[in-house]
Amino acid sequence: MLIDRAPGRRSGLPVLLCLPGTMSDPVIFEGLAAATGTDVVVAPWLEWPGPHDMASLGAEVAVLAERYGPVVLLGHSTGGVIALSAALRSRRVRGVVVCDSGANMHGHGDVDAIIDRVRAQWGPELWRAVARRSVHVPVPAKVAERLDAYPAGLERDAVLAALSSQRDTDLAPRLAELGRLPALVVHGRFDRARTLGHARELAGLLEGSELVVLESGHTPPVELPERFAAELMRFLARLPGAG
Repeated sequence: MLIDRAPGRRSGLPVLLCLPGTMSDPVIFEGLAAATGTDVVVAPWLEWPGPHDMASLGAEVAVLAERYGPVVLLGHSTGGVIALSAALRSRRVRGVVVCDSGANMHGHGDVDAIIDRVRAQWGPELWRAVARRSVHVPVPAKVAERLDAYPAGLERDAVLAALSSQRDTDLAPRLAELGRLPALVVHGRFDRARTLGHARELAGLLEGSELVVLESGHTPPVELPERFAAELMRFLARLPGAG
C-alpha cells in the first residue's frame, strides 16, 4: 500500500482508497491528499501476487475497506470495476468515484486487440503506446516517463488475466444492490479507450450518482489534477456526516 497523509486532515472525511487502471502508475493519484484534506491509500493491485480477476480483486479491496474504513473508493479504468466490485462486498464504503470506466466492456471495440498485443508484443514500445493513448492533455515530462516505464515492473500474465476478466465481467445486473450509495462518475470527453456512452450508462445504473465530464482523455486525475480534485472535494463535502 502507498499511504499519503493529508496535512491538516479535516474531521469527518473518509479515507480515499485509490485503484489505478491496468498498467497505470499510481502517480496519477499524487497530490490528492493535500488537495482534498483526506488521507489517501493507493492499492497497486497489479503488483499483488494474484489472482487478478475482477471478483478476487474486489474481495481483496473489500478487506482493505474494512481495515481503513470508512472509505471512499476511487477507481480509474479497470480500477473502477474493482472499486464497484468491492463496494458490493463492504459496508465500510461511504461512496465510490469511478473514473473513465464502465459497468462492462460492451462496445469497447479494441479490448481483444489490446489483449493480443499484450500477449505478443509485451515490452517498452507497447507500454509507451498504452501510456500515450491514455492521455489527451499533456502531462509533465517526469510523470510521462513514469507512466511509460511503470509496466516494466509488472507481470504480463497478471495484465492478461486482469484485462480478460474485465472483458468478461458485467456488473450492470448487480449495481442496483448499491442503492443510493453516493457515487461520482467522471469521464474525459476525449477518452480514446472508453466512450461517453459507457459513463452515461454507468451513471444511469448507479441510483445515487452524478456524472461529470471533463475536457481530458482517459486519465483526468493526472491530466487535469486541479479540476479533478475540485470535483472530488465537492463530492466529499456532500457525503453524509462530512464536516
